[in-house]
Amino acid sequence: MKTDKNKLLKFNIMKNAFFFSLVFVANLVGSQDIKESQIIGSIKNATAETIKIDNNPISISANGGFKFIANIENPTFYDIEYDGLRWSMYLEPGKRIKVSIPKKDVSTIEYRGELTSSNYYLKKTRFLNQDINDFFNRNWVQLHSQNEPEYISIIDSLKELCMKPLSVLAKGDKNISKDFIKSFKAEIDFRFNSLILKYYPESHLVFTGEQVSLSENALSYVNTTEINNPKFFDLPNYDTFCKALIDYKADLAGQKNNEPKYYNLKKTESAFQIIPEILDNQSKIDFWIYKYLIEHIEKNGISNSVECISKFKTICKTEDYINKINKRYTDELNEREGHEIKTYKTINGFILEAHIFKPGDITRAEKRPAIVIFHGGGWDGGNPSWAFGRAKHFSNMGMVAIAAQYRLTNKKDITALESMSDARDLIKWMRSNADSLNIVPDSIVAYGWSAGAHLVSSAAIFCDSIPEQHINSVPNAMILVSPAVSLPKGKGWEFWKYNVFGTKTSVSSANPVEHVRTGLPPTIILQGRDDTVTPLDGVQLFHDKMIGNGNYCELLIYDGVGHLFTPNTMPDNREPHPDKKIEEEAFKKADEFLIEFGYIKK
Repeated sequence: MKTDKNKLLKFNIMKNAFFFSLVFVANLVGSQDIKESQIIGSIKNATAETIKIDNNPISISANGGFKFIANIENPTFYDIEYDGLRWSMYLEPGKRIKVSIPKKDVSTIEYRGELTSSNYYLKKTRFLNQDINDFFNRNWVQLHSQNEPEYISIIDSLKELCMKPLSVLAKGDKNISKDFIKSFKAEIDFRFNSLILKYYPESHLVFTGEQVSLSENALSYVNTTEINNPKFFDLPNYDTFCKALIDYKADLAGQKNNEPKYYNLKKTESAFQIIPEILDNQSKIDFWIYKYLIEHIEKNGISNSVECISKFKTICKTEDYINKINKRYTDELNEREGHEIKTYKTINGFILEAHIFKPGDITRAEKRPAIVIFHGGGWDGGNPSWAFGRAKHFSNMGMVAIAAQYRLTNKKDITALESMSDARDLIKWMRSNADSLNIVPDSIVAYGWSAGAHLVSSAAIFCDSIPEQHINSVPNAMILVSPAVSLPKGKGWEFWKYNVFGTKTSVSSANPVEHVRTGLPPTIILQGRDDTVTPLDGVQLFHDKMIGNGNYCELLIYDGVGHLFTPNTMPDNREPHPDKKIEEEAFKKADEFLIEFGYIKK
């Protein structure tokens, strides 16, 4: 990138540097030194019954009063939300601050008490937040396309300019809390150093195609952050920085590990080794190894977590975390009861399972039509248990139902290509083992929602086969719910593409809508009209191409709902909250489809 652009970028950063504020989320750590602190407030002509402090609803009395009591060990910051207003407040152990809200306008908020000056300063930063966020949004690509020294220089300049007003404030206002100044400076440090660790190498690769690792100079710069200072444990971005640092170091260690082992297994093992090396507080060590183990179990399943659980118990000294892991393990085992579980594939030490639900009246030698269900979750989340409810429904209808496990993307060795491969291999495995599974090998329906529907359609469109056994991965029918059959691409989708496919392929090569052909299985699609995650226009195009190629394809569109039948009055790009009536109608249509094609009896 040319020097004049770099100078312009620096100028824009310096011009906007003071438009910086922090989004605060309290993370409280227990201690014998905990002291009670209070926020006492009054609201004139209150228009809501509660005010949220640290995401906790606090009741507002008839005369507009409220009180928040916090037992805290260290200085910290709280997010406050009241009837559309959002701002942050600072609190110290054993201190009390009074807040008055005369109007629905943050600028009119008044403070009294020991931390008045600190909170007035913090209130001012609230007005500057949007501009700095806008700056990053406008310059994100250009900023992360810089070489490392230039990038670090820009971040350092921005950090320095954000800290400068605090020095002036400390000299001009004797009432300002010294702990506030130290905490605010540390928070800025955690925020910007997290950006370096978490975003620079990955974003640089996405926008330039150049694979980089942080230099020793960059790591030395980042390591100046006081990660082991107990005074900073409760700061909002402390955990963000810790996670970024552990992830980065675990990633480097994982890359150096030449064992033929799945990356997620290597990363968790590396994290367990690194966490005690960079942290000297046992409660923090226990907190992080617990967090990494829970994440590992959720993404990789209990069968791939036994060794990690054993290692965790040798490191962790906090009985509460050990008890939680023991309960999680027991709950996982209990969830596995009542149905068969078989391994259909093992690769690089990673076990992939099929959870099999058979009809209660099936005889030992009998064969039934089967349905295999692939959960959604954006290719990087979810587990087979998400499909247990649907699997039980279809087994009750007389089918052998299988809830599928597949590898989740991790931006390293596993992308959606591997997920697609697992889907194909599972269907082939079902046909190869039809006798022991009690299934009719040529009566296999594949069912999937969202990303899972992409895997289902891909198993048919990008099919694989075992010629000597006359077996392939094409299901005999498909049920697609809010399906990701038309994948986004082009400018603005660089990160999505990288997160899902890494650098292994183009979106077009794995995009079902671009490869529809004749001879695909009968399909029903259940779709919300207002879907923002897998929009109707792409799904409609897939349907039209299916029909145009002579395939049977039925598209049912449901008004007033978005992704996975979430009402269009709610965001549909988060955890689904389906309209139960519409969901029931859609599920009934899926049953009717199976009846029509002879997979279940009416």
